Amino acid sequence: MLAIAILSLVTLAIPSSYAQLDNESITISTSKTAYGPGDIVNLTGIINEGTPGQLVAIQVKDVKGNLILIRTVQADQNGNFNLQFKVPTTATAGNLNITASARINGFVITQSKETTTPVPEFPASGIVLATSIASLLVFYVLVSNRGLGMKLGGRK
Repeated sequence: MLAIAILSLVTLAIPSSYAQLDNESITISTSKTAYGPGDIVNLTGIINEGTPGQLVAIQVKDVKGNLILIRTVQADQNGNFNLQFKVPTTATAGNLNITASARINGFVITQSKETTTPVPEFPASGIVLATSIASLLVFYVLVSNRGLGMKLGGRK
């Protein structure tokens, strides 16, 4: 009987704990959806139901899961926070995973966002340029040999 009473109290307490989680959240956003190597990312966010001066842990990983950045920022009196960071010039193409976490009313709340690091255009342009130059050289050699062949043919 005592076990049933305790189980009933625990069961009744669970929904109110989950109800608190609905109001507690972190929202993060970036000014663009895609960033290239060397670009500056402007990350902004807001903590709902947090306290003034709330600490927020920010973590950024590349597409391979390598840690790019880890920082702790402080929210203002309204729960707003921001962080600027530079995408490493060595960043590989793919998604950057940005995660913000904070302890709110005893619960750790986490929000994630992905941005894209596009494939740099230079390597493809380099291949096109190299192919074009090689084609011109082959054309020049062929035209030069024809002219040489005509000269040699004319002397025979």
